[in-house]
Amino acid sequence: MKRLILITCLIFSFIISATAYANLYFPHVDTNNGWETEIAAINTSSTQTASGSLNAYSSQGDLIESMPITLNPYGRRQIIVSQEFQNPGSISYLIFNSDPDTAVGYTKLYKEGIYRAAVPAERDINTSDIYISHIASDDDWWTMISLLNTTNTQKTITLTFSTGETQDVIIPVNGSNTFTIRDLFGEPKENIKSAVITNAQGIIGLELFGSTDESAYNYLSGILLKDDTTQTIYYPHIDSNYIDSSSYWWTGIVAYSPPEYSSNITVTAYREDGAALITTDPITIDANGKYIGSVAGLDLPYGTAWLKIDSTNPITGFELFGTNNGNQLAGYTGVGISGKQRVFAKLDINNNNWTGIAFVNIEATQASVTLTAYDNNGTSVASRTIPLGGYAKMVDEAQDLFTQDISSATYISYSSDKDIVGFQLNGSPDNMMLDGLPGM
Repeated sequence: MKRLILITCLIFSFIISATAYANLYFPHVDTNNGWETEIAAINTSSTQTASGSLNAYSSQGDLIESMPITLNPYGRRQIIVSQEFQNPGSISYLIFNSDPDTAVGYTKLYKEGIYRAAVPAERDINTSDIYISHIASDDDWWTMISLLNTTNTQKTITLTFSTGETQDVIIPVNGSNTFTIRDLFGEPKENIKSAVITNAQGIIGLELFGSTDESAYNYLSGILLKDDTTQTIYYPHIDSNYIDSSSYWWTGIVAYSPPEYSSNITVTAYREDGAALITTDPITIDANGKYIGSVAGLDLPYGTAWLKIDSTNPITGFELFGTNNGNQLAGYTGVGISGKQRVFAKLDINNNNWTGIAFVNIEATQASVTLTAYDNNGTSVASRTIPLGGYAKMVDEAQDLFTQDISSATYISYSSDKDIVGFQLNGSPDNMMLDGLPGM
């Protein structure tokens, strides 16, 4: 009998140890000084329930609180940190530890009625140098960096800025460190435009950049800080009125070449129906340099609906959307966002809020794209299959993508037989709050 009990315990122990728990990181949480944080996780599996715990940690890596989470197939869970944790002011980051490894999500940081930004939650830990492709630190702008150390040793990382200046930052074991560029130098540094983080293995991070005078401007956006680069970046939406200087919206793009090499890029502009309008002559980006600006200043043909940049060397970059009245800004990375299956992780279409979605077929032949709207329980609310021509774009408010009512839905998934690049914007009825997320 004792031998049977021992064997049973060993088998049970093996099963437990073999369970493939995986981490989904929300690397920055702030509920102090007027800030609030919203996070969400979505189970992308059609058959498996994702179960685990949402663990809250201090900046020193101490576990503060743990919350059990179970997600149905295609289920979703959204949490406002200050409303569901007992000590929200002490929380610096969150980890959703779950089985199976099928969860995606986002972190949304905001000051109510002022501004907000959203970035995807992260599953991939950086293994090499991290590129900060855009820094704005002057009298009008601040840039904040938040870095999470996922390793069991203290990390000293080095930031090398575009000016050649360097700063070392210490991050505790399993801890985090959050700072602004102004904090590091004790003053604004308007000459700094970008940076590279070295000794960054095991680090996850994000940056926020926002306007300093909240009474005059309400700009805020953010992106994940990654070691990823690519030789093709997609910018899947250009506001149709970009040529008109009196337009309500403006579109900005950034393409950054790392310090190791210069890059020659070409910009191809497409109409909404997929017709190529122009491919520019090669443009050189110096090592540690950027191709940056508003689309209105790029002298593109009328009717340009989206862009791609091809590069001779790996680059990184992102896209921004803003309003000319200074009240709204949103952005998302252009690297690693294409795929045949993705989700638009939050619908905000009730109470006069709005969600706009744009997606592009990045292949030359027609795609068949199936959109499905789900509620938090994982129940399909509506579905539609759309033919999308080669290099064509579709853009609309979320509810207008379907013929059925989707007011009870909380997110949308898409499945395609061709690679698609897409993103979403969420806006508020007071025209103050805006955030953007890529399909994930």
